[in-house]
Amino acid sequence: MTAPVLVAARRTPIGTAGRGFARHTVDALAAPVLAAVAEAVAPAGLGIDDVVLGNCMGPGGDVARVAALRAGLGTHVPGVTVDRQCGSGLDAVMQAASRVRAGDAALVIAGGAESASTAPHRHWPDSGARYPRAPFAPAGFPDPDMGPAADRLATLRGISRARQDAWAARSHARAIAAQAAGVFDAELVAVDGVARDDRPRAAMDLGRLARFRPAFAEADDPVAGRGRHRDGGQLVRILRRGRGDGRDERADRPLAGPSRAARARRGGGRG
Repeated sequence: MTAPVLVAARRTPIGTAGRGFARHTVDALAAPVLAAVAEAVAPAGLGIDDVVLGNCMGPGGDVARVAALRAGLGTHVPGVTVDRQCGSGLDAVMQAASRVRAGDAALVIAGGAESASTAPHRHWPDSGARYPRAPFAPAGFPDPDMGPAADRLATLRGISRARQDAWAARSHARAIAAQAAGVFDAELVAVDGVARDDRPRAAMDLGRLARFRPAFAEADDPVAGRGRHRDGGQLVRILRRGRGDGRDERADRPLAGPSRAARARRGGGRG
C-alpha cells in the first residue's frame, strides 16, 4: 500500500507587515524556501512533479509557477496556486497528498505564501472605492469581516475575554520557550539577513494583554495581542509516495503520515 508522507519542511521567518520583508514580493519569499526543500530531498533522486502553493492576498496569476522558476527548479516543473482564503496553504498540502495517493505524482512541493507588505491595492471600477477583500457570500447572505465574526462567535459560544487572554498568554510563553530552545532553527530559511521570527513577544503576559482595548468596538473580545502580524511566512513541504514495503531511504523518512493528514482533513483549514 502506498501513502503520502511529509519528508521535509522549511519556512522563512514570520515577519511583521512593513518591516524586514517590506520590499519582498510573495514569490521572492517563497523561492528560497522552495530551493531549500528541493535541496533537502535531492538525495532521493526523484524529480519534482509539481509545486502547489496557497495564496489569497495577491498579486494574482500563478504565484507557485513564478516562485518555482525563481527558485531555479527548472522550466519543466509546473506550478499551481490555490485560493481557499485562510485555509489556502493547508488545502495546497491536502491537494498534493491526494495526487500522491492517487498515483498521479511521486514528489510534490506544497505549502503557502503571503506578503502583506506587497499585496496590491485594488479599487472598484464604478465607484473608485478601495476593494478591501473579496466577498465571501453573495447578496442576501451575512458576510462579516473576520474580526467582528470572531466577536460574534465568541459571544455565541460563551468564550470570555479572560479565557482568550489566558490562551494567548500561554501560546506566547510556549512559543518563546520553543524559540529559545532552538526548536524552530532547523526549519528556518534566512532571507536577506532576516533569520528570526518577529513574533512571538516575551512580554505578552496576562497583565499586558488585559491593558489592550478591544480591537472592535462592538465587543470586548479580540485584542491586538491575539492578532496575526504576518508578512510572507511560508511553510513548504514535500510529499512523496511511500514505498509500502517497510524499507527506508535517506530522503523518505516521514515527518508525518496518513494519520496526521486525516486529522488535518477532519479539522479543516480555519483562518
